[in-house]
Amino acid sequence: MKYILPASDFNLEHTLECGQAFRWEDKGGHYSGVIGDALIKVSHRGGKLLIESSAPIGKEKLSVYFGLNEDLHSIYKHIGKDPHIKRAIKKYRGLRILNQDRWECLASFILSSYTNIPRIKKMIAGLSRRFGKRVTLGDEENYSFPPAAAIAKADIRTLKSLGLGFRAGYIKETAGRIAVKGIDLDAVADLNYDQAKASLVRLKGVGEKVADCVLLFSFRKYEAFPVDVWIKRGIEKLYFSGTPVSPAKAADFARKRFGPYAGYAQEYLYHYLRHERGQG
Repeated sequence: MKYILPASDFNLEHTLECGQAFRWEDKGGHYSGVIGDALIKVSHRGGKLLIESSAPIGKEKLSVYFGLNEDLHSIYKHIGKDPHIKRAIKKYRGLRILNQDRWECLASFILSSYTNIPRIKKMIAGLSRRFGKRVTLGDEENYSFPPAAAIAKADIRTLKSLGLGFRAGYIKETAGRIAVKGIDLDAVADLNYDQAKASLVRLKGVGEKVADCVLLFSFRKYEAFPVDVWIKRGIEKLYFSGTPVSPAKAADFARKRFGPYAGYAQEYLYHYLRHERGQG
């Protein structure tokens, strides 16, 4: 299946390589990844997304996934009043927040604890290969992310053999709760930000930062402001003259400063700090 989507204010590289998703790979000329049970090839040319999919997926779902339905100009107008964010927008214009599958995003960020992006990608790839469904498109192959029930049933030794370490117990227990609807992620989406976050942090392996990442990248709760070590240092340097602040204080400051689009400010700030200031 082939799709063409208008995407004039969009940058594919910044969007897929800003740390919000772990399944996309630059193949030179296009990016390859998996959405649901479909292997996707995507490129951006002439203000359009050119997408090839191994299975029907639909234009609307793709538009929502890539954040194309959001009014980026209005978001820029809101958060760009801040001089630091304004510089980041100028440099990385077109970065959009994805709308990922909720379970996959939750599991991915549980696996992200105390590690780096290459290892996160390796863990997710291993889980998908072991428990997911093989998908192909032309000469490319990949695997869908496994459903919660598959991981819940997995032997803990098998999960650890995939390099998950201490995270194996976290993801197995949380997968079990998701599988039996001990927590309904679709119902969480209907809650306000504070209620949704309170629900997620009850899950094994989900702290403040992981909850905010999941709410931002798969629930469209744009007021979420994830604080990792790099964002914390950036907030301290840019807004507190280097004075140390707690992650909670940094997040509270950012939500008050950037309001309903704090999460968009976070992504631009994070990308800016990583690439312009050598952090990350």
